[in-house]
Amino acid sequence: MSLIARGLEAAGIPTALVSVMPPLSSAARPPRQLIRRLNIGATVGRPGDVEGQLETLRRMVALIASDAGFGAVDKDAKPEN
Repeated sequence: MSLIARGLEAAGIPTALVSVMPPLSSAARPPRQLIRRLNIGATVGRPGDVEGQLETLRRMVALIASDAGFGAVDKDAKPEN
């Protein structure tokens, strides 16, 4: 997906990748990346969690709209103990 995103970016289409496995996705150097602490298969949000899914989409749009440079990352805060 990172390679596709970079191709789209080269064509002038801004993108943001959502990842639940930052070591793998970061190695491919996506243009913009939203890192979520979710399970594989629930990258945008847990099933039935409409508000969580909307949060993911809002953060993706905000990351693109911020005009952040190549390699920008937005990640979930670490859970408080």
